Amino acid sequence: MSELRIANIEKQYGSLQQTGNRAFSLKPVDLAIQEGEFFSLLGPSGCGKTTLLKLVAGLLEADKGELWVGDANLTRVPPEARKFAMVFQQPLLFPHMTVEDNVAFGLKMQKAGKKERIERAQNMLSRVGLEGYGRRFPNELSGGQQQRVALARALVTDPRLLLMDEPFSALDPSLREEMRELLGRIQKELRVTVVFVTHDREEAFHLSDRIGIMSEGELLQVGTAKELYEQPASTKVASFLGMKNIIPGTIAGGRFAATSAGFDFPAAEAGLNGPAFLILRAETIQLMHGNVDDSRKDRWNFEGIVQSLRFNHGFYTCKVEVGGLELECSLSGQQAQRISRGQTVQLAVDLKDMHWVIQ
Repeated sequence: MSELRIANIEKQYGSLQQTGNRAFSLKPVDLAIQEGEFFSLLGPSGCGKTTLLKLVAGLLEADKGELWVGDANLTRVPPEARKFAMVFQQPLLFPHMTVEDNVAFGLKMQKAGKKERIERAQNMLSRVGLEGYGRRFPNELSGGQQQRVALARALVTDPRLLLMDEPFSALDPSLREEMRELLGRIQKELRVTVVFVTHDREEAFHLSDRIGIMSEGELLQVGTAKELYEQPASTKVASFLGMKNIIPGTIAGGRFAATSAGFDFPAAEAGLNGPAFLILRAETIQLMHGNVDDSRKDRWNFEGIVQSLRFNHGFYTCKVEVGGLELECSLSGQQAQRISRGQTVQLAVDLKDMHWVIQ
């Protein structure tokens, strides 16, 4: 497959007069996905990510815009002729067919010979860890095994593009992790282009080459996991990625002031003037011990009162009251042992770790 280009595609559902509710609108999406890329659409339920996936698949007709693969315009091409494959949240296997026949079904529709169908189906079942399961029926498999069959069925036809709509959300956490590892490995082996819909940040960060964050029918930002996490384009993106330290204030004369918390420190590197938000990632707030060097120009020192400490996957989440705000920072177990609730602590943030946005 060549590059997939989504050119200003948009979709409107109904109207206030027709539905009695606020109409949903997918605002124009302009996006290019490279051949062999694992691209995730990440956002809360109802944000439009599945609508966009269905527009790409041809299951919905766009009101405006075009879809291209390389030099081929697929906008008016019916879904069955696009040579895409799709995996849904539910496996949707044919209950009266064996596992092998389920996997080979797409090849049968392509008029492949029986010998070729069986050989390719068996090879793909081996890839997804189900060698020897071909003669079983879907009701003899676990949920995770059924989803492996659905993945094998989608990949065996060698699709131009693999579309996946929340495929692991119905599985328990350990199975979800297992399926992510499997999908990531197979995608790299086959170099298939994947567009993956999820509301799970961890899932998107684990699997994706790039991620597009969506909210209320709009594609807010596209980037790698690192780019999105370290440089969110808006407070909406930062909030969805789980960042708690979003501080409103004003930049003037090269300084940032947040009067609600009594903050005032250099911000010339922000390159902004006027109302702005300071975003501090939890791990950039450092707990200081002993004498603090206030002469350093590349760091902001401040103090706060510990409100809570909570153990969280090998580290501690600490909430600290600073002026009129509550900031969240991440501490090691050794650091957490030195402080307690109600204690006044010294904190610091390197200026290079601060990120400002205009909202």
